[in-house]
Amino acid sequence: MRQKKVKEVLLIGIMIVICMVTAGCWDARELQERGFVLAVGIDTANSGDLSSKSAEMRKAETFVQHKGNKTYRMSLQILKLSAGGGGGESGGQKNESKTFILSNTGQSLFEMDRDMLGQSSKGLFFEHIQTIVISEAAVKEAGISVITDFLRRDPEMRWRNKVLITPGEAREILEYKSPTGEPSGQFLSNIVGLHKRNLHLPGARTDLGFVTQHLDNKLDFILPRVVKAGEVVKVGGAAVFKKDKFAGYIDEKAVAGSRFIHGTAESGIITVECKEHPGQLLAFELFNHDIRVRPHADGDNVYFVMDMMMRGNLAEVTCSGEHDTTDLKYLRDAEEAFADEIKRLVLYSHQTSQDMGVDFNRLGSKLKASDRKAWERVKDRWDDIFPTVPLIVSVNVSIRNIGEHK
Repeated sequence: MRQKKVKEVLLIGIMIVICMVTAGCWDARELQERGFVLAVGIDTANSGDLSSKSAEMRKAETFVQHKGNKTYRMSLQILKLSAGGGGGESGGQKNESKTFILSNTGQSLFEMDRDMLGQSSKGLFFEHIQTIVISEAAVKEAGISVITDFLRRDPEMRWRNKVLITPGEAREILEYKSPTGEPSGQFLSNIVGLHKRNLHLPGARTDLGFVTQHLDNKLDFILPRVVKAGEVVKVGGAAVFKKDKFAGYIDEKAVAGSRFIHGTAESGIITVECKEHPGQLLAFELFNHDIRVRPHADGDNVYFVMDMMMRGNLAEVTCSGEHDTTDLKYLRDAEEAFADEIKRLVLYSHQTSQDMGVDFNRLGSKLKASDRKAWERVKDRWDDIFPTVPLIVSVNVSIRNIGEHK
């Protein structure tokens, strides 16, 4: 009897070990069997080269569509994996591109995606997408909500994907060969990820997940702007959306002011002109801050008060003359100058949003969160009230360090 029990225990143990060893790989697929999509580019169907040769290529890459119109051209940047495993470079492949581009035209992005399997020997795998680039012409066609509907519904799509708008062609951005050797999708994602150190980048709250939240809540918002000129690609400034409709662009200064209002400016550089040496600059490096935006409402009379406490270092003095940066009066004067510049940036961003009639600084959301009754009174007329809403700004700057020398 005892031997029987021992045999049963051993049998159960062997079965458990077998299950542990084999359970994780019953449906395994080799990396080389997957087509890893790194970036998506969306243009209008008639964008790009329209020569006869290009027309033949487009006819070959697309499909017969019996319903609707061929509105968009979707391009996918796909990682090129070597047969030996991984995407490494060796021998004569050092100068070879690590990616290739597939394109298709149609109205449904999902249909275009599946039809692209006619151009690929591997299934397209979207879970490693880094960046989504959409052309200005495409978002003007039907709004960003329609364009991104498939991307927001697909369970393979990560909500941390970076979304950028370009005034040019999205496919050209995907074809860009970065100086670092990274695929352009990864290159752009890494640039936007540096927004914490660059006030000119609206990187916070611009991922696909936040775009989904903005659209679901019918909020105005901004997305990073990317441009390509020759061999240069630059991310800076922002595209503005009123709900899901494209409303225009704002420059880097308006983006900086907006980030102060949102409280997402974790670090950054503020420059002012030296009073004693016109044309020469002082630079302040922001380290941390305390920002409060308080709404006040009395009937239709709505205004906002913004208090800012900014702390950082005196990072650079470009003046050719001598300055004693240890002198307290000199530092107090510099703090006042930096405070005035930060206030100017905030008011510039606020005025820009009012001129455009787009509440991309989301003051309406702050009023709703702070005083629900007041918001209920004005929400149906907010678009009319917002362009005249005052923003009262108070800024204090504290220079904590002057660097390694005077």
